[in-house]
Amino acid sequence: MKDKIIAALASAPGIGGVSIIRVSGDGSHNLIKNFFSNKKKIKSGRFYYGNFIYNNEIIDEVIVLFFNKKFSYTGEESLEINTHGSPLIVKKILDILYGTGMVVEPLPGEFTQRRFMNGKIDLVQAEAVTDLIHSESELSLKQSKEQLKGVLSEELLDIKNEITSLISTLELELDFSEEDLDFTPRSEIDEKFSKLLDILNNFISSYETGKIYNEGIKVVLSGKVNAGKSSLLNRLLKENRAIVTDIEGTTRDIIEERISIRGYLVRIIDTAGLRKTDDIVESEGIKRSLEHIENGDIVLNIIDGSKFDPNLVKSGNNIINVLNKADLNDSLECENSIKISCKDGRGISDLKDMIIDIVEKNMIKPRSAILTNKRHLDIVKRARQSIELARESLTFGMNNEVIIPDIKMGLDILGELTGETTSLDIINNIFANFCIGK
Repeated sequence: MKDKIIAALASAPGIGGVSIIRVSGDGSHNLIKNFFSNKKKIKSGRFYYGNFIYNNEIIDEVIVLFFNKKFSYTGEESLEINTHGSPLIVKKILDILYGTGMVVEPLPGEFTQRRFMNGKIDLVQAEAVTDLIHSESELSLKQSKEQLKGVLSEELLDIKNEITSLISTLELELDFSEEDLDFTPRSEIDEKFSKLLDILNNFISSYETGKIYNEGIKVVLSGKVNAGKSSLLNRLLKENRAIVTDIEGTTRDIIEERISIRGYLVRIIDTAGLRKTDDIVESEGIKRSLEHIENGDIVLNIIDGSKFDPNLVKSGNNIINVLNKADLNDSLECENSIKISCKDGRGISDLKDMIIDIVEKNMIKPRSAILTNKRHLDIVKRARQSIELARESLTFGMNNEVIIPDIKMGLDILGELTGETTSLDIINNIFANFCIGK
């Protein structure tokens, strides 16, 4: 399909001030001339005003921005048609273009895929495009922009250069194995392996930080019935999201909402109150609650401070004992705790800071580039395994003919990150998760 011109809505669908239709493919400039009233000589990077005309009917006043291959998003001749933000106008223009037989609707992500196939970005940068679009926090946005700029790609290139240098050293020894020459000491080669493995291990360790940047901090509200979990959710959201009553067991299912704290996306999970019950529905809610508590990044163990029970206090690196109803009893103290009042709001700001402080304390300090994608993590782990096998062969005194293939395998595996050695099926699957106009 790469020889076909593609066209789709690039701006958000629906009614708005302006809609943008993106068109890409060799011949797109000449094609649009058949419908564009402005017949001036086209220059790349310039806007041209005119009418989009079909069968002598003006479909809309438009502004068209033309790009040559060098400066286009896709690396192909392309253009963008700015129309009034009417879904009907957009549909009419696209139907007209498709009706020529020269233009087709793109596959999801095909504009970015063409950009990748034309060598304007690598696969890591392409994935950063969709991460950027779906960013929900300042940190996620910043990390996506860094990856799109090529920070991760540059560090991967440095690693691959180190591996290539090691392969060259070992292959040189093979070529001159019968010569009476001084070769690189085995201890020095082992140090090179150690350096490589340290770099790969640092990348792998960075994933937990990257995951928090991308997916957010999972904060689970836990505690006995009527401790104030739903009241705390409402207070954090600054709206009445959850139903709050004096009736025990009001919350039976999981409620998830999202807020931003100090640039982090925070996913707040309100759970059913923990107690013994014969109610089938409530029992299922409690079962789900326990699953979320097990997997939470931070667990807020909410305790009713007006009738404090010390047996409810819990300990753990990710647990905060939240002593609620401080407006009724402000004298309580216990380990890993904070006093709050969902009624008058005291302690809420300090609780937010405490959540982030604990997360940052447990986080590995981010490198200039970190892994935020599960695909990337799996690839680096596989590459590490190959390098470890090669080092093991070195340790056991194997000759270079045995060591080199595993190192080369590690190099090929890392190439899957940037797309150099990635199969077309995997590439297509990655871009299938993009939106149509991107």
